[in-house]
Amino acid sequence: MSILIGLVVIWGVSGMFITKRHAEQQAVQEIKEEQVARQKCAEYLVHHYEGIKTLEVSKLYKPNSIGGGTYTCDIRINGKKEAVEIGQYSKKEFDKSGPDLLGWPDDFPKSYNLIKRFDANRSLSGVSVTYDSENLRESNEGFTN
Repeated sequence: MSILIGLVVIWGVSGMFITKRHAEQQAVQEIKEEQVARQKCAEYLVHHYEGIKTLEVSKLYKPNSIGGGTYTCDIRINGKKEAVEIGQYSKKEFDKSGPDLLGWPDDFPKSYNLIKRFDANRSLSGVSVTYDSENLRESNEGFTN
């Protein structure tokens, strides 16, 4: 009987360790996916606008469990206070179509001294990019969608 109890305890403890390790691996994978998505959002701006010198990329915002919200990053350009919102309305759409400009201040891109001109060959190499976990949404009261 004590052998049976011992086996049950060993089985239970090993199951907890396996579950914990799996959860840690999932968390690492999710962080990597978020980093890739944030970089794609930054690259979208560089590909579509000339004159970008600095980008401050917020955390990745995701829809909640019932689907409300967007799959986006807020990005400050060239030190401007107001950020633009880059992403899609869902992760599925982001993965399918890539990021897009979803929200912007009324004076964008003119007051940012940017020229809207697509060039897929432009890269982030000449741009100072900061990936931040800060919430940039509070500065975006003047968005036009």
